[in-house]
Amino acid sequence: MKAAFHTGAKEITVRDVEIPKPGPGEVLVKISACAICGSDTWWPKDPGAGEGIHGHESVGLVAENGPGASRFKKGERVVCYAIQGCGACPACKAGYVTACPTKRFIENGFAEYAVYREDMLFPAPKEFDDVTATLLSDAIGVPLRALRRLPPSKGDTVVVWGMGPLGLLQSIFLKSRGVKTLIGVDRVDERLAVAREFGVGVTINPSKENAVEAIARATGGKLADKAYNYVRVPAVTHDAFNGVKLGGSICTLTGLDGQYQLGEWVERTLVWSFYFLPSEYKENVAIAKRHHAELKRTVSGVFPLARINEAFASRFDAQDKSIKIVVTP
Repeated sequence: MKAAFHTGAKEITVRDVEIPKPGPGEVLVKISACAICGSDTWWPKDPGAGEGIHGHESVGLVAENGPGASRFKKGERVVCYAIQGCGACPACKAGYVTACPTKRFIENGFAEYAVYREDMLFPAPKEFDDVTATLLSDAIGVPLRALRRLPPSKGDTVVVWGMGPLGLLQSIFLKSRGVKTLIGVDRVDERLAVAREFGVGVTINPSKENAVEAIARATGGKLADKAYNYVRVPAVTHDAFNGVKLGGSICTLTGLDGQYQLGEWVERTLVWSFYFLPSEYKENVAIAKRHHAELKRTVSGVFPLARINEAFASRFDAQDKSIKIVVTP
């Protein structure tokens, strides 16, 4: 089979390798499509020792069941989950696999075939083509998990920091929850233009103006009720804090790297959110079906595996022209 390997800074090489065999409780999936994630930050770096096949937003067809795997039939279309828990700890038994202390991040999607434990597969709804179905894992799971971690109230003024794929989808779901005023922040004007098409009423480019001051102007000095942060820069979380009113709340989908200095007399709530839970998938799909057309619009490019280098360059080096990029083996 063909598989893509990270072989240098901004360099991916497609090689021929053996098709893996599923073990007990495992399923071999013939990958139909795998999206590039904003967390694929390994691409511009030198490869690490023992680095395997990347890609974790995958959709495919069941090609073979290993011993004891019977949940899915051969030929059934599935969406692949990326977090594998131990299955035995209290967190896993409670269905909270993302809190498993020994959880593993499973990838392998940038290849023609990949093996997954059968409990990491979900049925793909027939309403979604393969490319759009890649959004049913991270792309909608992450922002919908954020809404569960920090539920918006009708009439809220909300800021979304980062208008990449996740921030745009977060905005779509916030609007559907009745958010009164939605503000989008990003350094790429073209992404702000797309955000306005998706109903974001106020857009701010922090490279051209002070974002917190712009939020204050847009809200008549009241600042926002809530903020959701998708920017992997600790200083942005600092701005997200300052952009919400006293008593406001911030949900961050990124780390702070120990660089945030919290002042005194600050009454705000900071919530971290990570990935999504398997138990949320069914409800996520129901929500996704109501936003099917909007989801399809977030995919700006589809590339075959042979052109995966071009796909990554489009995603990360041409952000003024791309949103979500999908690779099809």
